[in-house]
Amino acid sequence: MIEFDTSAFERAMTEAKQTITEALGESTLRTVGFAGAEIFCDQAKQNSLKHYKTGVLYNNIIVKRLEEEADGGLRQVYIVTVRNGRAGDWAAYYWKFVEFGHKFVPRNKKRGRTGSTVGWKAHRQAAALEYGTASAPAYPFMRPAYESKKQEAVDVMTRTLAEQIARNAR
Repeated sequence: MIEFDTSAFERAMTEAKQTITEALGESTLRTVGFAGAEIFCDQAKQNSLKHYKTGVLYNNIIVKRLEEEADGGLRQVYIVTVRNGRAGDWAAYYWKFVEFGHKFVPRNKKRGRTGSTVGWKAHRQAAALEYGTASAPAYPFMRPAYESKKQEAVDVMTRTLAEQIARNAR
């Protein structure tokens, strides 16, 4: 009868598993996730330049890590979004109107008495119609960025993951 001593093999497998687990820590996953999201962010910024007026929209396209969705070393979640704000801020509160289109809201004829330049009735009507009406066409910049850069983002993430594993395995 032939007997094999597998203890050396078990030790080697345990060490390899430990090395891979250490190499795929939270910092590695963060780096890989951000590398992929950055590809989409750059393309969305390039797409927004087609309708460049003040640079507010371009400057407010960001990559954001969703901490509440992330699970340490198991999962990292990033989104490419636009900083929201209020009218008058340097945030691009209007980005959804550019992305999806909108209905024009007429000026308020009672401006002297109400102090507002746009009436609430007009806002309610526009909100009921939602986005993409014939009044103002949509100029999408986010969705085309996603559609055109999906494969490139996967390639960059794969390459970054290989680099991080090689760096951490030393």
